[in-house]
Amino acid sequence: MNFLVIRLSSMGDVILATSVFSYLKSSFPESKIWFVTGKEYGELFVRDPRLERVIGIEKGRENEQVRELEGMTWERVIDLQNNRHSMMIRSKIGSRQSVGVFRKLHFERFLLLALRHNMYEVKNHVIARYAQAAGSSATSFPPATLFIDRQNCESICEFNPPASMVRPMLALFPFSNWKNKEWPLRYYEYVGRYFTVKGWHVIIFGGKNDVMAAAKLRAGIGEHCVSAAGKLSLYESACLIDRCNLALGNDTGLSHCARACGVKTGIIYGATSWHFGFFPYKGFPYKIFETSLACRPCHAHGGNFCIRGSRRSCLRMIKPETVISGLTELYHEK
Repeated sequence: MNFLVIRLSSMGDVILATSVFSYLKSSFPESKIWFVTGKEYGELFVRDPRLERVIGIEKGRENEQVRELEGMTWERVIDLQNNRHSMMIRSKIGSRQSVGVFRKLHFERFLLLALRHNMYEVKNHVIARYAQAAGSSATSFPPATLFIDRQNCESICEFNPPASMVRPMLALFPFSNWKNKEWPLRYYEYVGRYFTVKGWHVIIFGGKNDVMAAAKLRAGIGEHCVSAAGKLSLYESACLIDRCNLALGNDTGLSHCARACGVKTGIIYGATSWHFGFFPYKGFPYKIFETSLACRPCHAHGGNFCIRGSRRSCLRMIKPETVISGLTELYHEK
């Protein structure tokens, strides 16, 4: 029994798709699951025992890269992307397959963004809609989970602290491609300094475009803080995150990665909102930090323009003292 799951982007959405892997394996233990995702995310899943095969796709090369899927028989094709790229892949492998498609709830999103009328319910969580696309009629679903080869991680990640280090570790995810998602760096600095003074080790994560900003943040936090920004592959980042005791980040893919690795995570919402269905689901304890403003949420993905100017009041109103208190509670929560 073969299942084909398609989710091409973005990182957080791709990681949430792992819930479908768990559902399929628990419902159909002998099934073989093939996963088609963006090339940049494929490395997260190459060690996943739930999957038969991972195919990393580059935009514009879909027809060429899914050629090996042609002629195969699928119990169900589960399209969690539901856009022209995923439809192209479905048409390439044949139209006679049983297909389940992710519902995007465009109307509900419009009502919330344009009219501030909330029609979302907890049952509208992305994971629930993913499971429905997979054919499930249940009301409870597995959380997102990543499989990390901890033994292999010890050797591939230079930022792994020595085994003799007894300091707990805090992961920070201060950066986003959408600037309206970014909590002020000076607030991250405040939180980082607090935890290092308390004896923690702080690790800053980010991409190649974040190296300079991460270095400045690291200098502000001071001793017992390192920056891994731009220095690790995505899988190496997951390996290091997996070793952390706490994580704090914006509403971005790395925050979802921390959750999927089983790390207690604080997530900061600004321009976006948990109502869109990407809030944490089950699994390990978490904290959400946000404020109530009439202009929130202002963008489904975050955006780079704030109607209040460059102030991003929704994020500035979330004070570091509040976050520190929440993270401390989270750390001691069972």
